[in-house]
Amino acid sequence: MIVALALGGYLLGSIPVAWLIGELSTGKDLRQMGSGNVGVMNTAISVHRWAGLLVFIAEILKGALAVSAAYLLDGSAPAIGLTVLAAIVGTRWPIWLGWHGGRGNTAAIAALALISWPTLLILLSIYLLARQISRSNFEAMRATLFVQPLVFGAVTQSWWAALFGAVFSLLFLTTHRPETDDHLLINARWHSLWGFISAPPR
Repeated sequence: MIVALALGGYLLGSIPVAWLIGELSTGKDLRQMGSGNVGVMNTAISVHRWAGLLVFIAEILKGALAVSAAYLLDGSAPAIGLTVLAAIVGTRWPIWLGWHGGRGNTAAIAALALISWPTLLILLSIYLLARQISRSNFEAMRATLFVQPLVFGAVTQSWWAALFGAVFSLLFLTTHRPETDDHLLINARWHSLWGFISAPPR
């Protein structure tokens, strides 16, 4: 059952919603636009904010469905963790797009909110503090990823959660580079996320 859930999680995550919306809206390959990420922020920047919102909703559903399916069909911590990790892997390296996908941030956050919302709130607080100190989204995200396994394990009192968190962070850290950080592109063009959101429609 765990193997089937992992395979299902990967296939769920690999559905290239952002790429499909970009292709249908512009006729262009999202991988060749903006940061090249096949995800929420690059869709919002390179296609349109409404398109980014649609991808955001779809990615939340991916994370929620991965947790819900694993919980209903198995219920064990290893099954839930492996299914979520597989969904993130599918989002990042989808077979349909030559292994070039998005980062899986939104799906991961949705999954973490269902698994342990206190962990998510603590990590958000750490991120905001690091963001305030460093003035850099990139550095704040990196700091949050480093402490995430410790926080997850401590809050849940589960070594399975700590292991899941470590693999989770490793997946993100291995591809966390400034050149693919959409927030840097937003800051360069609009100076802030709010500036981008509140800018007149293009």
